[in-house]
This record gives sequence, structure tokens and C-alpha cells, in this order.
Amino acid sequence: MVRKTFFAIALIIGLQSILQAQDFYDRSGLLKANLTFNQGFMLFHKAPNVYLGGNLEYFPDQNISIRGDCFWYLDSRRENPVLKQSTLVFFGALFHLPKGKSDFYTGIQPGFAFTRPALLSSTDQSYPLRMMPSLALSLGYSFYFSRFCNFFVGVNYFVLRYRGAGNGSLKLDELMISGGLGFHLSTKKQKPAN
Repeated sequence: MVRKTFFAIALIIGLQSILQAQDFYDRSGLLKANLTFNQGFMLFHKAPNVYLGGNLEYFPDQNISIRGDCFWYLDSRRENPVLKQSTLVFFGALFHLPKGKSDFYTGIQPGFAFTRPALLSSTDQSYPLRMMPSLALSLGYSFYFSRFCNFFVGVNYFVLRYRGAGNGSLKLDELMISGGLGFHLSTKKQKPAN
């Protein structure tokens, strides 16, 4: 796992140095949408979860975007899952560092979650579906290879607490990895490159 992560980082850095000589791509006025399957790793439980995720993002400026994300829990890759049901919704701003056709970004997105933990065998307690506040920290990279498409890879860290469990709060923090093909459309007339 660690080797794959270092390999991915080295690959992204290598691509960044190669692509620095590429043409400038103005992202102001860009509308971007992605739909992916996401792999999540709960930090306080050994539970790898699978989500269907999507986002819609608008760039009012070259370096700032407004993005809304939604993630729907599909299943766990564990025999006894921690979650029974979970839907996460986030909305916030991202800061971008564009360089040619490459774009590194980071941001913070407050949001909410509708979550129901699974029945835990140690307590035999069932939990109701609850709406709770959550927070997402995002870090990622996009490569705009055509007029309408881009490749992206991203890592999100979700802070989430299920309050009201019999033994206190359940920490449901999760690290989620996503990547794939995204689509974008310019809503403004592109300025000629200088």
C-alpha cells in the first residue's frame, strides 16, 4: 500500500514537470462534473468502504472554485460492516494552483451526513438514522487533456461523529480515495493566451 502511494506521488510529480511546458488553460468560468466509485478507509475501525460519489464544481476565478460533493455508501469490504447506511453531502471552496494543463487543489468543505451505524455484536444495539454535521478536507490533482475531459485523482478526509450511541460517540472519520475521468464545459469565452 505504501509503495503504491509513493509510486502514485512520484508519477504525479513526474507528470507535473513534463507538463509545465504545456499551453496555459484558463479555468475561470469552467463548470466541471465527476462521477466515481470511491474507496474509503475508516481510521478508527478496520472497515474499507465503497461509495458512489459525484461532484459539481464551478470556477468563478482561475485559482478558486466552489464545489458540492455527494457520497452514497454502497457496501463494506468487511464481513461485519461498521455502517448500515450513510450519505455525505459537502459544499465549499477549493484553492487551485494551475500550471499549464495541470491543476493541484486543496480545500475545506463543511457539510452534513445521514448515517446509521450497523448493529454492533458487542452491544446488540440498533441505531437510528441521524443527520449530523461533518467536515471534509480535500487534496487532489487534475489534468485537462482535452476541451471537454480531464483526469483527476483526489484524497478526502472526512470528520464525522455519530452522537447518541450507548457508549458515547462513534468516531466515523474516513480517508477516501477517488480518481477517474471528469467532464468540464467552459461557460465563458476563453481569453487568448499571452
